[in-house]
Amino acid sequence: MDTRDLKVFVAVYETKSITRAAKDQFLSPQGCSKIIQKIEAELGTSLFARNHFGVKPTPQGDALYRRAQMVIRLLEGVKDEVEAARALKYTLTIASTQGVSEYLSLAFVRDFAESHPHISPRIMESPDAIAKQRTLDNVAEIGVLGGPVDLSVFHAVPFTSHRPCLVVNEANPLARKAAIDYADLDCQPLAMVSREFASHHLVVNRLANAGAHVDIVMEATELDLCHRLAEQGDAIAVSFDFAAWGGRRAHTVIRPFADRSFVWETFIVRKAGADLSPQAQEFCDFALAWVADHRADLFQWPGA
Repeated sequence: MDTRDLKVFVAVYETKSITRAAKDQFLSPQGCSKIIQKIEAELGTSLFARNHFGVKPTPQGDALYRRAQMVIRLLEGVKDEVEAARALKYTLTIASTQGVSEYLSLAFVRDFAESHPHISPRIMESPDAIAKQRTLDNVAEIGVLGGPVDLSVFHAVPFTSHRPCLVVNEANPLARKAAIDYADLDCQPLAMVSREFASHHLVVNRLANAGAHVDIVMEATELDLCHRLAEQGDAIAVSFDFAAWGGRRAHTVIRPFADRSFVWETFIVRKAGADLSPQAQEFCDFALAWVADHRADLFQWPGA
C-alpha cells in the first residue's frame, strides 16, 4: 500500500462509487477495484459493502479513512519540504581582493551556475587587509588573496599567476621599447593601485630593490583609473595582464617588464584549522579547474 493506493481509497470513500472514483483518479473501474481489493487483502478486512447503488464504507473503512487522510497529508508535506529544500540555494560568501572579478567573469559565473545550481556565490571585493580579516572573522568562508599569504593563519592553495605590465601613452618614449627595465621607471610619474593592496607593495618593493626612485602621482582603488591617466599622458600606469588587455584604452600601448620572473600570484585561502563546507569545496574545485582550462584565454600575453 502506498500513497497512490490511499488516494484511490479516499476517492472511493468520498464518492461512494467505484466508477466516479476511477474517473477522478484517471483509472479504469477495473483498475480502481483492484487497488481496493489489494488494500483489503493487506489489511485482512473488508472496507466497503457493495450494493447496486455503489459502495458503503464498513466501520473498518471509516477507521482507515481517518488515518488515510492524515498519512496523505503527512507524506505530501514531507515531499513539499524536500522539494523546498532542494530549491534552496546555499549562499557561499567569498572575500576577494579587488580585480579578481575581472577574470572570474560572466562566463565563469554562467558555467558555475549551470553545473552547481544549488550554490549561490557572493563575492565581496575589497582591499587585501579587509578581505583577509573577513576570512579570519568567518564573515567569508573562503578568500581569494594576493600573495604572499601568511601560512600561520591561512591554509592556501595557489590559484592564478599574473604578469605585471605597464600601460604607456603611445607618445611616451617608453612606448617604443618592447619590454621595460626597472631602471626605465626611475623618477617616472606612476599611477598604480593604492597601498591597501598587496600588489602595490609588490611593485614598489621590486622597483626600489632595483634602485629605481619610485614617483607615484596617483594611487587608485581601480586599475581603470590608472589606465585613464596613461591615456591622457599624465602618468605611466602599473597594471596587470588581465586588467590591461581586458580594458585597453585608446592611444596607449601595453608593455611587459623585461624581468619575466616578476609575477603576482593569488591564492584561494581559508582560515587555518577551519573545515570547508561541501559547497565551498565544490566552488574551489570548480574555480581551479575552470581557470586551468581557460588560462590561455585569460592570462596569456598576446604574441607570447
